[in-house]
Amino acid sequence: MELADPADVATRRILEAGLSLFSDHGVRRTTMNEVADAAGLGVATVYRRFPRKVELVRAVLLREAATVIGAVDVALSAPETVEEQATAGFTAFAHAITDRPLLVRLLRGDNERDGEAVAPGALVDQIMAGARDFIADWIRALQAEGRYLGVDADIVGEIQARLALSLVLAPEGRIPMHDDAATRAFAAAYLVPLLGSEY
Repeated sequence: MELADPADVATRRILEAGLSLFSDHGVRRTTMNEVADAAGLGVATVYRRFPRKVELVRAVLLREAATVIGAVDVALSAPETVEEQATAGFTAFAHAITDRPLLVRLLRGDNERDGEAVAPGALVDQIMAGARDFIADWIRALQAEGRYLGVDADIVGEIQARLALSLVLAPEGRIPMHDDAATRAFAAAYLVPLLGSEY
């Protein structure tokens, strides 16, 4: 089946309506008719783009994950030093995750509100791969400048992506996520050294 184009205006309205309703009422209690009403579209239009509710849920979840990566991308682009970029990126991730409770809820699997909304395994793997590739591409851009040549970009990207997902799935622990200064200090002490020596 051809996936709905997120650039399509109707698709965007459906995704925004789905995000709002799933967040407020849960996936289990939200019907496709309610999504259509909230989007200001006919239910047939919704079903043409998302024939099953699970496909809409998946699309909403992937869009939210892409928004988190986008926030990190913006944070990485501003600072000048690699340490500042890494700490700003990790802090932006902490904020973006906090601001997206539906993403966290669906990835953790809240059956009472959402039922079996998504099959967690494949979707988590897909999000992890996207985050890994994003981080690896950032490292490869540094390597193109002749920096951090001794590190395997894909391995470091996967380590950091797996850490990020674990913080979503099991947030309680010793890694600070709600104090910007502590979050930045953690990233500087433990994430930047994964890049190894610059020369």
